Amino acid sequence: MKTFLQKNNSKDLIIFFCGWGMDENPFSILKSNKDILYVYDYTTPEFACENIDFSCYDSIFLLAFSYGVYASGIAKLPESVVLKKSVALNGTLIPVDNEYGVPVRQFELTEKMDSESVVKFRQRLFGGENAQKHFEIFENNLPKRSAKSCTEELIGMKKYVPTFSLPQRKFDKVYIAEHDRCVPTRNQKNFWLKFCQNKYTFNVEELETGHFPFYNYESLDEFLS
Repeated sequence: MKTFLQKNNSKDLIIFFCGWGMDENPFSILKSNKDILYVYDYTTPEFACENIDFSCYDSIFLLAFSYGVYASGIAKLPESVVLKKSVALNGTLIPVDNEYGVPVRQFELTEKMDSESVVKFRQRLFGGENAQKHFEIFENNLPKRSAKSCTEELIGMKKYVPTFSLPQRKFDKVYIAEHDRCVPTRNQKNFWLKFCQNKYTFNVEELETGHFPFYNYESLDEFLS
């Protein structure tokens, strides 16, 4: 895993586990009153945070999006990090599964993306009435990642995902998009209902968006309210 720390001169920090193929760039237009530690590129499962001084923050929040939900579960945060709130957004703790995550066939097709199919994939990120507008914003703020690095990330994920049992990350709130074509809405609901309803206490909020809902908001902070 790679990290990028965005300093906003705050005593609060958001640890933001992004989705597959991402970095901080697609989220750069969003404001925040908090410092943001972007976590991305899950080619390997190790969470490298040796250079981050978590002790300088009064409050630390966790926001996990898409594959980042699973990545946040296997990441070994320092014992000194006490999370004030943890939020899952359009993902599950079983990343590839026909009932509880990304369908297997869909995942396999993603490995074979070319310059044409990658555009179709990006379009699938968006849904709802502002889908085309938000797709255009995304195209103007693309991750600074090569196609090769994204493919290598998928290959790396395939290697280590089977070695981990179901992560035990606890979330205080779960968002599920009603028009999600990447991690199907039905699969998300299946997961949280079957595996977590009786184990953890959390609030579920449904969003009238597609998989990537961020351009409906002005700030990442809004997901933490």
